[in-house]
Amino acid sequence: MKRLLWSILLLSCLVIVAAACSSGSQGQDPAIVKVELSTEPTAAVAAKPVTLTAHITGLVKENDANVQFDIRSENKNELPDLVTASSTGSGSYAAAKTFDKPGTYTIYIHLYQGDLHVTKKKQLVVS
Repeated sequence: MKRLLWSILLLSCLVIVAAACSSGSQGQDPAIVKVELSTEPTAAVAAKPVTLTAHITGLVKENDANVQFDIRSENKNELPDLVTASSTGSGSYAAAKTFDKPGTYTIYIHLYQGDLHVTKKKQLVVS
């Protein structure tokens, strides 16, 4: 009887672990997710609004992700600016931003979809 209880307990644990592992990001492989960054206008100019657009490919589901731009200036003492993007369809996500001063900005594009979190690093030169 004791052996039967242990067997049932072990089997239950295996079922729970298997269910947890398979409920992830719908079989999404983070390595195939690609992100391209573009701006409108093409040349970003300080003190003028620009639209940042992340074009995302390789997702199982294109348009149900949450995308955030983590914008960092060359000054390491400044806090990053976090800007949430909205879906514009076909795997593209956009947000408006006005850069205070010229320089080279590092933009980390955070993509969240279910349990999946992918971060891609891009550079943007603002004149």
